[in-house]
Amino acid sequence: MRNLAQQIYGNQLTEYSKKQTQKQKNGYSSRLGWVFVSKDFTKETTKAVRTYGSLFNVSKDYTYFTPNTFYRNDLRRLSTLRWINAISIDIDSKNGENEGMTLPDVQESITAAGLPMPSLIVQTPSKGFHVHWFLEQSKRASNKLNAHYSRIQTCIAEMLKGDVNAIGPERLFRLPTDENTVFHSQERVSFDELCEWFQLVQEQDQQDVHTYKKGFCKGYESLLKHPAVQKILEGVNEGQRDTACYTLALAYKAAGYDEKTAEAYLHNWNQKNTPQMRQIEVKRKVKSAYNGRFHAPSAKKIRELSGMLFSYVIWEEAKPREERTYSHIQEWEGDVLAFIRAHGGRVSGSQRDLAEQITSSVNADKKIPYATFKKVIARLEEQEILSKKVSGKGRGASTELCIIDEVKARRAQFEPSKKEQDTAPKNNGLNSNTIKDTVVGGTALSRSQGTEVASSSEHSILNLPSTYSTSLQQAPLPGNVPSAFTSALFNRGFTDGRFIFGLGERFS
Repeated sequence: MRNLAQQIYGNQLTEYSKKQTQKQKNGYSSRLGWVFVSKDFTKETTKAVRTYGSLFNVSKDYTYFTPNTFYRNDLRRLSTLRWINAISIDIDSKNGENEGMTLPDVQESITAAGLPMPSLIVQTPSKGFHVHWFLEQSKRASNKLNAHYSRIQTCIAEMLKGDVNAIGPERLFRLPTDENTVFHSQERVSFDELCEWFQLVQEQDQQDVHTYKKGFCKGYESLLKHPAVQKILEGVNEGQRDTACYTLALAYKAAGYDEKTAEAYLHNWNQKNTPQMRQIEVKRKVKSAYNGRFHAPSAKKIRELSGMLFSYVIWEEAKPREERTYSHIQEWEGDVLAFIRAHGGRVSGSQRDLAEQITSSVNADKKIPYATFKKVIARLEEQEILSKKVSGKGRGASTELCIIDEVKARRAQFEPSKKEQDTAPKNNGLNSNTIKDTVVGGTALSRSQGTEVASSSEHSILNLPSTYSTSLQQAPLPGNVPSAFTSALFNRGFTDGRFIFGLGERFS
């Protein structure tokens, strides 16, 4: 256990605890971390250790541990995470899922997924597996890193048929012992290598979306009516029930059903399964779906459960600015330019003070975030609309902003609002230069007639003389029409020379 722990944690744990005098003399180290151990996931049976000696002593009495370490010993949360040392996956075999799975099956699925060899595999009493990849170099936890870690972890869990609900670098896993360790290697993987693997999987998924166009489903509303989902609703066999129940619960959630209604529907669905799930299990799956971070089911899971082609996409229209929590960057650009123009086209002061004075044009109580303000200034500088001059350093620095191109500034300010006003879809309809022929045919018009048409207020539709040709045979294009113009017309589907009104005369 000690050697394995040292392989995971390195210098994040000490051999023995420091005395208080040593802490006062040398200070507290920012590289050290706390490992949480637990008996049954409850707060009362969970404690934190920070030395290898303590970890070795408690391993006999405790069942679970955290592969990643924390900077607090009283709170095991994502926000208190300090070091990420491993990516770990829980492959569950309860309730018929992955029933009969063996270690060679796990290793084969890892190879098929294109993943590197794991560092440790622990078998659980329920015949499931906890698979760990130890990182070559521990990563300092951050919000962005934690989020990407969870994305990679979810992707690996899906590929290995693991538990996609057991996600997060702060989670507990079974303590490895000589009895439950079924695979151990000295292999370690870099986090960058896992990121590259994840990117390749994402690219492949994008290609798969094009493959599944026949099973395309647009919008959450039609999700439950899709043949692939309907097939799952007919009932599934043992080994698929948990995943199917969770997937269908997410489908009901996405379609706008409340949790109670979805649970009632899924209890009815459960009667079609062979064998049926326990009612408490259905309730748990629905609760997990409605309280979890996923808003819609995985298209990949629906394909696997149904064996049918399936994919879907959601198109959402942008909300009006006053209803949005955040404004688009272009809209803030207009607000910044309006503020500078109101002060004579030139302002100066600290950037934070300037940002404090700028408010949204639709909500005077809403101020521009400082980070957004800096992005807006950088964008306007790049577009050569603003000039920025900084004098001084540190807290005493002063920034001068000046509008240098009023034309560009006006365009930048008013284009976003114009886009918001023009929300109605536009078709390529008639305009003032359009001459519409209501029939296939026509006769050449004189130059004077063409001029009258161009100057008329009712020029959108051309009333042809009664002498127009009614023949359906195509007429050749006039020989004096330039070849480039002929080619352009042909590319647009015009192959009949009779739609050329007066062109032969104009090009002659």
